[in-house]
Amino acid sequence: MTGASGFVGSRFVRAMLGKYELLVPTHAEFDITSARAVQRYIDLHRPDVILHLAALSNTGYCEQNPKQSYEVNVQGVENLASVAANYDAKFVFFSSDQVYNGNEEKGLLQENVPVSPENHYGRHKLLAEQRASELCPESVALRATWMYDSREADLPTHDNFVLNVKRALKEKRPLAFATREYRGITWINEVVDNLPHTFVLPAGVYNFGAENLFNTYETACAYCAMLGVDSRDTIIADTERFPLHERNISISMQKAREASGGAIHFSDTLEGLRKYEKHLASCR
Repeated sequence: MTGASGFVGSRFVRAMLGKYELLVPTHAEFDITSARAVQRYIDLHRPDVILHLAALSNTGYCEQNPKQSYEVNVQGVENLASVAANYDAKFVFFSSDQVYNGNEEKGLLQENVPVSPENHYGRHKLLAEQRASELCPESVALRATWMYDSREADLPTHDNFVLNVKRALKEKRPLAFATREYRGITWINEVVDNLPHTFVLPAGVYNFGAENLFNTYETACAYCAMLGVDSRDTIIADTERFPLHERNISISMQKAREASGGAIHFSDTLEGLRKYEKHLASCR
C-alpha cells in the first residue's frame, strides 16, 4: 500500500496488522511518480493487492501547483495501474467526490452521472480513473468524501469538519459554512472498516463514504445540536459562496452496497457523527 504514513493509511495499517501481510514502503523506497521505481518494487514483492492511498489532496495546493498535482495524482496512478495489470494484482485506489464539483443535479449523485470537474484536483482524479481503467481493466476507483477524526498523538491528522467546528466553539470564533454546498462527511473509522471489502469488488468506479442530503451549514448546525451547544453566534450561514450554481458533491452508495452484497455500508453523515461522539465518550 502507498500512503501508509498518511491520514487514512496510518489508520488502516493499525487496524489491519495481523490480518494481512502488509507491505508499507516509504516514499524513498517507492516513488510512485517513477515508473522504474514502481516496477522494481512490485517485481521484487509481487503483492496480491495494490492499495493506493497516497495523493496530493489539498485542492488549493493542487490549484496552485497543477504540474505537481498531475505528476502525483495522474502519473502515479498510471504507473501503479500498469504494474498491477502486468502482475495480475488487484488495484484499488482513491479517487474523490471532487469529480462532481461541476454538477448541478440535486440529490445523491450516482457514478453514471456525467461529470465535468471545475478544479485541477477534480479533473486530475477523473483522468486518473480513466487511465487506470485503460491500463488495468480490473481496477477499482473509490470516490472518497471529506473525512474526519480526532487528533491522536501517534497518528497524522489534518484539519477537518469536527476539529474545525469544535475549535470554533471553544474559541468562540465565528465559522462560516456554505448554504449552497451539499457533501458527505465521513468518519475515518468507517472508511478503514470498509476498505477490505473493496478488494473483491468488480472492476469499476464506486462512490465511497457517507451519504448526506443536508447542506454544509445545516450539517454543522445539526452537529452542534448533537453536542448540546447553542451555535447561533458561532456557525454562520455563508449564502454567497458558489454563486454560479449550488455545489452538490453528495454521493449515493447504492452501487457499492449492491456490488458488495451489503458488505460495504456507511452511516449517513449525521448518523456517523453520532457514532463518532458515542465512541469518544466511551474512550474517556
